Amino acid sequence: MRRLLPLLALAGITFLPSVSRAFTTIGGSPVWPDGNIVMHLQLGTGPVLSDGRTWNTAAADMLAEWNRSLVRSRFTWIADSTAPIGDGNGVNNVVFRGDIFGRAFGESTLAVATVWRVGTRRTEADVIFNTRYTWESYRGPLKSPGGGSAEFSRVALHEFGHVIGLGHPDEAGQFVSAVMNSRSGDVDGLTADDREGAAFLYASNEGAVAPRITLALVDQSPVEGDAVDFAIGVSGTAPFTYQWRRNGLVQGVSTATWTLNNVATVSSGVWSVTVTNSRGSATSTMNLNVTARPVAPVITRPPAAIEARPGQTVTFTVAATGSTPRLYEWRRNGAALGPATLSDTLTLTDVQAGDAGSYSVEVSNSGGRAASSAASLTVTARSAPVFSASPRSQSVAPGSTVVFQAAAAGDPAPAFQWRRDGVPLPGATSALLILRGIGAAEAGVYTCIAANAVGSVTSAAATLTLSASSDAGRLINLSILTAVDPQDPEFTVGTVIGGDRTTGNKPLLFRAVGPGLVQFGIPAAETLADPRLELIAAAPLASNDDWNSAAGDVFGRVGAFALANGSRDAALFQPALARGAYTVRVGAATPAAGSVLAEMFDATPSASAGPATPRLINVSVRKQVAAGDLLTAGFVLGGVTARTVLVRAMGPSLTQFGLAPGDVMADPRLELFSAGTRIAGNDNWGGDPQLAAVGTGVGAFAPRGPTTTDAILLLTLAPGNYTAQATGGSGAGQVLVEVYEVP
Repeated sequence: MRRLLPLLALAGITFLPSVSRAFTTIGGSPVWPDGNIVMHLQLGTGPVLSDGRTWNTAAADMLAEWNRSLVRSRFTWIADSTAPIGDGNGVNNVVFRGDIFGRAFGESTLAVATVWRVGTRRTEADVIFNTRYTWESYRGPLKSPGGGSAEFSRVALHEFGHVIGLGHPDEAGQFVSAVMNSRSGDVDGLTADDREGAAFLYASNEGAVAPRITLALVDQSPVEGDAVDFAIGVSGTAPFTYQWRRNGLVQGVSTATWTLNNVATVSSGVWSVTVTNSRGSATSTMNLNVTARPVAPVITRPPAAIEARPGQTVTFTVAATGSTPRLYEWRRNGAALGPATLSDTLTLTDVQAGDAGSYSVEVSNSGGRAASSAASLTVTARSAPVFSASPRSQSVAPGSTVVFQAAAAGDPAPAFQWRRDGVPLPGATSALLILRGIGAAEAGVYTCIAANAVGSVTSAAATLTLSASSDAGRLINLSILTAVDPQDPEFTVGTVIGGDRTTGNKPLLFRAVGPGLVQFGIPAAETLADPRLELIAAAPLASNDDWNSAAGDVFGRVGAFALANGSRDAALFQPALARGAYTVRVGAATPAAGSVLAEMFDATPSASAGPATPRLINVSVRKQVAAGDLLTAGFVLGGVTARTVLVRAMGPSLTQFGLAPGDVMADPRLELFSAGTRIAGNDNWGGDPQLAAVGTGVGAFAPRGPTTTDAILLLTLAPGNYTAQATGGSGAGQVLVEVYEVP
C-alpha cells in the first residue's frame, strides 16, 4: 500500500498561537518497526548553501533533529548513497526529481513523501524534492515566498515527519504552530506539537497495550435542530489521539467526546473515529441520519425467546429504527418492569423459576410508539444425576479383561468416579471402566458415583470374582438370518482362529440353510431353494452345494438343529483348520431369491477346550442392507465365565477399503439383545479413546476418524446367546457387523 504526502508552497498562511497539542497521525497510524530507519541521501554534490551546508548534510541535520524526539526507532543515514532509486524497491531514497517516479507533481507542490506499508508497519518511504523549484537552505522567515524558489531544510524537516507517520494538523482542523502544517511558512524548526507527535508514535512500547474499543459509536437518527452527542470509550495504554471523520473526510475534533449542536440534514453520513496510541489503532463507525421531522419507531428485530437454567444471566434485545432518542419500556406479562430508559436491552441476573414469562418492549420517540411481539423466558430447573444403568456383577477367568459400564443423566451433565471396595480408583472418571489382566487384587465390589452441581448419586454395586474353572468364556457360534436375490446374490461371513499361547488346529462347521427354515414357520416359497457356501483363506479351500452325511454327523454334537435328509441346504465340516483368517461366501447355487441362514459352529468339545485350544477370536458378516431393513447377527458365548467382547457396526469406515461413500451405510445404529431384551446400544461411537485402544489391541481396523458415524459397543457378557442388529434407518448400503474377543 502506498500513500503520497505533498507539501505545498506558501499561500499566505498566518499561524495562530494555541495551548493545545494537535499533532495528527496518518490514518491507521502506520509506524516503523523498532530499530533503525535507514535513509539513503542521494541529493548530489551541488554548491555550498547559504547556511554553509550541502544538500546531504542539510538533510542529515534534519533527520538528527527528529531523532531528539524518537525512542524506539531512530533515523540513520548513508550520505552520497549509490543504492538503486525507485518506488517500492525497499530502499528509502532521498532525491531531487522532476516527477514522482513517473507521476507529475501537483500544482505548487514542493516535495512529496511516498510511503509503503503492510498493515500498520511501514516498509519504505521515499522523499522527492521537486526540481521545478530553485532550492536554498537558510533559517528564519522565508525570503521569497511562493514563486519558483524554495527553502530546503524546513521542507526536508516536514517530509521526514511524514516518513515517521505524522500528517498535516491544519488539514485535520487543528490550527497550531507546526512544521507539519500542509503549507510551507516561516516555521523553520520543530515546534512542541511536532515533537509531541514524534514522541507519541515512537515512545517506548515496553508494557504498552494497543487501543481496544470498549464503548462503540451507535447509529443516531436526530431531527434537525437537535444536539447530537458523540462518545467513544477505549482501553489500552494512554496517551491516545482521536481522529473523527464524516464520509471519510477529517473533522476538526480531537477529543473522545463532543457535541454537535443544532444539527442539520447536511450532517448526515457515516461518522467514524480512529483511536491511536504507540501500539496501534482502533476504529468505530456509526450512521447519522438527520431528518426534517420526527420519524416514528419501527421494530426491525423483536426480542427472541430464551431458555435458561436457574442462576443464569439472560439478556433480551430489540432493534428499532426511527428518530432518536428512543425510549424503551420493557414489560413482563404485559406489566411494565419500570420507567422507560434509553437501553435497547433488558438483562436479568440470577434468573429463577419465578422470572419465567412473556417479555416485550414498547419503543417510543417524538414521532410515535411501537410495541414488539412477546418473547418467552423458560427457566428449567437443574437436576441431580439419576442412573439409568448400573454396572453388572461379573465372574471371569484370571488374566481377562473386564468392562463395567454405567449411565447417568442430570443437568448439568454429571462427572463420574469409580470405586473399588469404597476406595476411589485413580483416573477412573469415565462412564466406562476397563480393567485388564484381572488378578486377585482387582476382585471386589465396584460402584460408580455420578455428581454435578446439584448433587450426587451412587450406582448399585457390582461384584467382580475370579473363577477357577478352565472352561473360560469364548465365542462358539455365529449365525446370520438374511435374504439374497439376483441383484444382491451373496454375502460374506468371516472368522479368525487364534488366541495368545494357543496351538494346534480348530474343527469348524459351516452351514447355509434355506429349505430347512420351513421348520421355523418360514414358507418354503420364501426360502432360498438351493443355497451354496464356499470357504476361502488365501485361496478357496472347500465348498458345498447340497449337504451330506459327513457334515450331518456333526450337527447334534455342536447343537445345530437337524436338516431333512436330501434337503438342498449346504453344510461343510472342516475338522482341522489352522490358525488364521477365513471367509465364507454364502449365496445361491443358481440365481434366485429367498431367506437363508448362515451359521458357523466351533466343533471343539467343551471337555477338550483349555487355555491352549485355539478360539474364534473374531466373527463377522458383511452385507448390503436395503433402506429401512436391518442385518441381524447372532452369536453364542460358551464356557462358564464371562467374556469381554467388542461389537462393531461399521459403515462409513469401509470407504478405506475402496468402497465409495454412496455404497456404504452412512449412519449404522447398533443394538444388542439377550433373550429378546435390549441390553445395550450405540449410534455414533464418538471417538472414545478407550474404544480405539481396545480395537487396536484386538487387531480391528481403525475407524476413519473420531467423528465417523460407525457404531461400537464394548461389554463384558455372561455365557449365553446374543443378537446384534445393525440398521441404517432410511439409508441403504454395505455394513460390516463384527464381534471380537477381548483377551
